[in-house]
Amino acid sequence: MPINTHQIYSREATVYLVKGEHKLDTFLKTVEQSQFIKHVLDKWENSGKSRDDFLIAIKPNIMTASTHEVDSPVYTDPELVEKLIQLLREEGFTRFSVVEAPNVFSYSYTGRTVAAVAAFCGYSGEGYDIVDLGDDTVEFDYGGVLGKHSIGRTWFEADYRISFAKNKSHWQCFYTACLKNVYGCLPKWDKMKHYHGKNIEFFQATVLIADKLPVDFGFLDAWTSGDGLTGHVRDPKPNLTRTFFASENIYALDWVAGEKMGLNPADNYVIQAAMNLWGPVRAVPQGDMTVWYPWRNIRPFVIKMLNFLEECYWFSRFMSRAMANKMDVRFPPVKQCQWFFGTTQTLTRWFEPVLEWLTTKKTKPQSG
Repeated sequence: MPINTHQIYSREATVYLVKGEHKLDTFLKTVEQSQFIKHVLDKWENSGKSRDDFLIAIKPNIMTASTHEVDSPVYTDPELVEKLIQLLREEGFTRFSVVEAPNVFSYSYTGRTVAAVAAFCGYSGEGYDIVDLGDDTVEFDYGGVLGKHSIGRTWFEADYRISFAKNKSHWQCFYTACLKNVYGCLPKWDKMKHYHGKNIEFFQATVLIADKLPVDFGFLDAWTSGDGLTGHVRDPKPNLTRTFFASENIYALDWVAGEKMGLNPADNYVIQAAMNLWGPVRAVPQGDMTVWYPWRNIRPFVIKMLNFLEECYWFSRFMSRAMANKMDVRFPPVKQCQWFFGTTQTLTRWFEPVLEWLTTKKTKPQSG
């Protein structure tokens, strides 16, 4: 039985999947079909605030970026985020924040502030703020295993929260979408130290922040997607999936995202934690549910093994640096022991095709 019935996540919700040939046109159709603007306006009308005071916070995938790519399989397309802000500005809203928090790439590379990585990805910051949720925090009681901890003030004070995630695989939990994206709102950069281990797991922290500070709407950028063992941070052969997802219930959206990968979403640790807290998902997909092909999913034994090894903080920190992405020159490597880690990173890239073959499995083609 769920611990509580959530006002958003425990409700039945439609998940819209819109496929097309032209990126911006397809995204605009997604916004229209999902009635996103109406959803924002309904929330604003119930807030009692003026449109100028109504704060809209958008959490894209940003900090996993290591190389700049047009239609990246790794980070949310900035053009789409800025288009969404433009649409909302046309409705009279003026307060927008694009939010992120630093991550464990800082083990390996320097200068990776939220502002620097966002600019590197292509965010202009014109007409909206780019906010590092680790810079300005307040104390907040998440309950559960996370308890009293800090939270970024902007995410805490937002009147409307949007998770705008990237569609990709992930070795911790098979895949990541709008729920796992909210994990990136947790303010500590050393997430292995603060949100992983024997006393707390990343999936518990993810569901707690989503529960206490609910996300009002989710978009999933599946125009170009990352699969395979390292799909969450790099994919040399991106998948041209040409689809956008949208829903007012990110729990339902993530369930459908897993089904599109040919997975049982209940195997995802984040989804399991959500089921334990909010009960069974009630997702109604509207769109093409043909399983992605070609697509490579991570084998279950790999997920279990890596999550077991991750319990050791220093081992996880070592491996994170030893297998780190090749990084843009704007973010120089940490100098200490770089001669060693530079070698391990090169070897990782050499042997990655073999690792990919051993640790992943292809989906099967379907008609439709």
